[in-house]
Amino acid sequence: MKKYLLSIFTLSAFSVASYAQQMVLTGAANKHALVEEFTGINCVNCPAGHTELESILTANPGVVHAIAWPPTNSSYTTPSNGGTDFRRSFADAFYTSTYCSPGNGSRFMPSAFVNRKIGGDGNLLQTRNYWANMTTATLTEAAPLNIAVKSTHNATANTLTIDVEVYYLTDVTTSNALMVMLTQDGLTSSYQSGSNATASNPYVYKHTFRENISAGQWGDAITGPTTQGSLYTKQYVFDLSTAIDPINVPEAHIVAFVVDATSSNKEVLNAISISANGGQNSTGSAPTSVNDLTIADNVMVYPNPSNGDMFVNISNKKDAVSLKVLNLIGETIYSEENIQGSATIQQSTFPASGIYFLQLSNGNSKVVRKLIID
Repeated sequence: MKKYLLSIFTLSAFSVASYAQQMVLTGAANKHALVEEFTGINCVNCPAGHTELESILTANPGVVHAIAWPPTNSSYTTPSNGGTDFRRSFADAFYTSTYCSPGNGSRFMPSAFVNRKIGGDGNLLQTRNYWANMTTATLTEAAPLNIAVKSTHNATANTLTIDVEVYYLTDVTTSNALMVMLTQDGLTSSYQSGSNATASNPYVYKHTFRENISAGQWGDAITGPTTQGSLYTKQYVFDLSTAIDPINVPEAHIVAFVVDATSSNKEVLNAISISANGGQNSTGSAPTSVNDLTIADNVMVYPNPSNGDMFVNISNKKDAVSLKVLNLIGETIYSEENIQGSATIQQSTFPASGIYFLQLSNGNSKVVRKLIID
């Protein structure tokens, strides 16, 4: 399978509400929950697990997300009696005893992770009796970051373009990684050992893992600052023609989540899922700071793009404002203090053509704008 990374940049951005083409919300909210279910067609109790998961999703619309993993390293997933082979070797690393059950080494289905939290038995892998309570507890925790995803399907090119933004609500001192998955609903099998499925009345699977979009087994490292107000963005283009099995895009979903890469269990810090067919969504809430909205609404930068000097105008602000110009890796290449209403950024400020960022701050009110230099 082919995954093309188009662009990556990080930025310490204190008011992403003003960032061009911004998706991610910047207001605080509780975490979303990610339930990662392990399931197979030779698991007689797995239909009961599917029912439990759907009950949790129905009770918590929009804030609980799901991936159904069919690993190859389990006899429960081995196809038999004409059943469909849904297995993916990518899931195997999550279903090894040392990772999923460090407490006692047990493996079983149906089972699931909830935000990859370690349960009271020392294991990530939990029976369906614990999924609802663990999900409820997760939904009461304050999120350290918000995550937004947008998917664009190009039917002509047979690609999915996936844009991800991560905004840090608090300082996070651990290493983080971004994981992006492609799942699909509506997959069918003429055999499921715990059901009466037949060729004419097949068993229907939901949330089934199909492809890994992010790089490697444990995601793409989030580079740059992870302090409060920092923004991380990434774009992928996935070639659907290289998928292991054909993807029915209207039935497919993108699931994106950020994990604590430092921890052995890779705990999920927040998660989101959207339709692969033009979906867009964000965790978090709209910003409530009047100052943030006021300064964002009253900043004008022109011309932009520019091949000469740029002019900054800040209307309706009585207090002085500080200005910084940053390059793509977050280095300050120009700064100015005590701006009263307007400023000029000379062409000589920019060492080369490309993308830069303007950061304006006034007390707790800060805003970032993208600058394009021709």
